[in-house]
Amino acid sequence: MRIILAPMRRHSLMPALVLLQVALACAILCNVFFLAWQRLEPMLAPSGVDADNLILVDNLAAQGRTYTAAESVAGEDALRAVPGVRAASSGFGLPMVSIASLMVNLQGATHAAVGVNAFFGKNLVQTLGLEMVAGRDFLPSEYRPWGLGASNGPDSDWDTGVTQPVIITQALADKLFGATPAVGQWLHDPDPNDKSDHGYQVVGVVKHLLRNELGLATDGRADYTVLLARNIGNTAMLSYAVRVDPAMRDIALQGVKNAIKRQFGGATAGGARARVQTYVQKRNDAFKNARAALWLLLGMVLAIVIVTLVGIMGLTGFWVQRRTRQIGIRRALGARRAHILRDFLVENLLIVGTGIIIGMVLAYAGNILLMHYYELPHLPWTYLPVGAAVMLAIGQAGVLAPAMRAAAVPPVVATRSV
Repeated sequence: MRIILAPMRRHSLMPALVLLQVALACAILCNVFFLAWQRLEPMLAPSGVDADNLILVDNLAAQGRTYTAAESVAGEDALRAVPGVRAASSGFGLPMVSIASLMVNLQGATHAAVGVNAFFGKNLVQTLGLEMVAGRDFLPSEYRPWGLGASNGPDSDWDTGVTQPVIITQALADKLFGATPAVGQWLHDPDPNDKSDHGYQVVGVVKHLLRNELGLATDGRADYTVLLARNIGNTAMLSYAVRVDPAMRDIALQGVKNAIKRQFGGATAGGARARVQTYVQKRNDAFKNARAALWLLLGMVLAIVIVTLVGIMGLTGFWVQRRTRQIGIRRALGARRAHILRDFLVENLLIVGTGIIIGMVLAYAGNILLMHYYELPHLPWTYLPVGAAVMLAIGQAGVLAPAMRAAAVPPVVATRSV
């Protein structure tokens, strides 16, 4: 170690430059990896629905009034009459329909309080193609009206004085009840001031259902969704989920567009047109900005890796050139090529390792600043060793070529200046 550290003390500028470069690169990489995963995680989450055969209809806005329950049911009947349609349901907070969403706070036996997206509409388990893993679907007698119109606000509908049946996802069941089976368990709103909360009873569990608040679908919260037993009516805006036969997908899609035009063509507000898209199309549209941001972040990672790698190679190569005579003397005194290669690798490991430690501190401090000014989430500590491992690999890769050139220096160079 004395042989390795002595040159760094005599020529401290080069190690300091490498250390500073590594520290800054590590700090940036840790935060970039974290931001990239925040964009990528919702894209990788399973949707839980029959994505290839699901059509979504939204943006059906009434003109200066609210749709009635009869109009909502008439829309369902018109869609079910389309050739190739297997099931149709009007709903609120449907998957990938971000224009309408509802958040509910729930607390279970583990006392963990979580905010979840609530979806409701009749027969959504069947229409969305959800996989039931425990319990049952809602019974016909359990559905109650729900409306969002000015004369029928959501608060008056929730305060019914009875416990509501609810279907939750497996991820939510694990969060709220741990290892205890969720079916039959009770949930409630953790807000002690909410006098309208009469609790929920879990009657079923589905495997997956991706929430429509995609910005919250991170850190394992992608499946934090619940289904409530509500019929849609007296609402200013309607949405429909339609499940079709795979063999008649294209025909059914056109039929759904025609049925919506016939049923609601003259009733949309402000000239707005209803949107009829497949689930796959809406998912691609919903993640368009996230994909663009992800490519930008990956470009940043690539640029940082290249700049850091070239910088380490250049600085180390210059240092090898400055120490050529010293290396030749060591070779003349019996040092093997493996010894020279090992010393440069260890030397670089010490410099890069110190830079990584400083970089992790800077990464954490930088994340605190980003949280303060841009409301970004907290950087988990697990991203620090990830960034450190990447920087360590870059550092060793960058020094390998100069170190091999140093190991190839012949002993005769030691006599050239004598």
